Amino acid sequence: MVHNLDALFNPENIAVIGASNNPLKAGYTVIYNLNQIGYPKQVFPVTVSADEILERKCYKKLSEIEETVELVVLGTPAKMIYDIMDDLTLRMERKRDVKVIVCIAADYGETKTEEGLRRQDCLIGTAAKYGIRVVGPNCIGIIDNINRVDTTFVETLIPKEMRGQKGDISFISQSGAMAASILMMGASGPAPISMNKFISIGNMADVDCIDMLEYFEQDRDTKVIGMYLEGYPDGRRLIDTLARIARRKPVVILKVGRSSIGAEAANSHTGSLAGADSVYDAAFRQFGIIRVYTIEDMMDTLQAFESMKIPDGRNCFLLTQAGGPGIYCTDAFVDEKVLEFPFVSEETKKKLAGALPPMANVCSPEGYADITAAATVEHHVESLRIVMDDDAVDSVIFVTVVPTFLPRRELAEGLLRLLAEEGYGERKPVCICIMAGNYVWECRQILERGGIHTFDTPAHCVKAMSHMTAYGQFLKSQEEEADE
Repeated sequence: MVHNLDALFNPENIAVIGASNNPLKAGYTVIYNLNQIGYPKQVFPVTVSADEILERKCYKKLSEIEETVELVVLGTPAKMIYDIMDDLTLRMERKRDVKVIVCIAADYGETKTEEGLRRQDCLIGTAAKYGIRVVGPNCIGIIDNINRVDTTFVETLIPKEMRGQKGDISFISQSGAMAASILMMGASGPAPISMNKFISIGNMADVDCIDMLEYFEQDRDTKVIGMYLEGYPDGRRLIDTLARIARRKPVVILKVGRSSIGAEAANSHTGSLAGADSVYDAAFRQFGIIRVYTIEDMMDTLQAFESMKIPDGRNCFLLTQAGGPGIYCTDAFVDEKVLEFPFVSEETKKKLAGALPPMANVCSPEGYADITAAATVEHHVESLRIVMDDDAVDSVIFVTVVPTFLPRRELAEGLLRLLAEEGYGERKPVCICIMAGNYVWECRQILERGGIHTFDTPAHCVKAMSHMTAYGQFLKSQEEEADE
């Protein structure tokens, strides 16, 4: 049942029950975030403690609001749910307008106490009577950067001028804390990640991960789906849903609860049954679902799918400006057992040798070139161009450590011209690692603001490219099966 979920992401007006004029309260932050993102319709704070919050008139009850309200954010203490549901009943008998409730409060079913379960039953039972969908309880809310909706109560760290800018990633999280961390980490890179849609689903008392997966499956603005998953009571249904979606668009999952202790912790957290991890793992591999094991890998992989072409094959050329990072990258490359070093043509080898300093290592081993620390901006750009022009190369990992004598801005601008303006980035995927840290931050910002994702370490490049390549091979196998 996915009806009414359009109102979750594009509601006709929003009421915030439990609004507050205290900046330290969740009920204040929700109003603040809606203002910051530029929600274009009306927001109605509902509270008995203030007459106005952030220049918005307050109401004492939801039933007092005359205008249409399709989305209700519920942030009051859980013990108040009975009175609030009585008031919702009054409104729905008169107006029948509310379509979705986002319950950001905790102390419901996740407590596994008799009272917590009774409160959750009251919320879900009343909502179901009127066909209202419920997100949560025990969640942090939702974001839609197309329709400028942000019902979260966290500081996302995205600059105001960038809020509302749509990306192609939609994300589902069973954990509010992980959801908040992912938002803040995504905003802390060289260029902040502005997702398409984002939802924290908490206890899944009504709207669950399958509802959202199916919604994002049909969403034309979602290119890649990310998910933090603890567990789901019907593992077969979940896998079947993921398998169907993975044939259309990539799904990247950070599945936790791999250990028996972790599974027990997941169950006590949101009441999620983690299930046998080996079953999930085997199913993910079989059906082209991309599993990651760290937050960093998940963020990198989502951004790689968002910004790069999926590789046509396994042949990945490793181009490095420094021997040590190149060797480190090579080991990671081999460990993943997905990528292969290509045998480029003799013409390509001659072009590289002619374009690079005399001490450069060209294709020893095959599919590998070290352009050396003496390489100029032109050496960087032209060697990448030559490698990408070779038909044997499906993708490239590009690693450089910028010495003090190499102009960082010029390097970024040169690479951006090649990959964006000349269109090389649309022909083949390139994972770029510009080491290291704040010294090259501006260089990475220039590239990322131009739509070219960069990576912190060579190993991160390898992980992301391996995931993209494996998914590309999965799609190819699906096409071959369909042709038989």
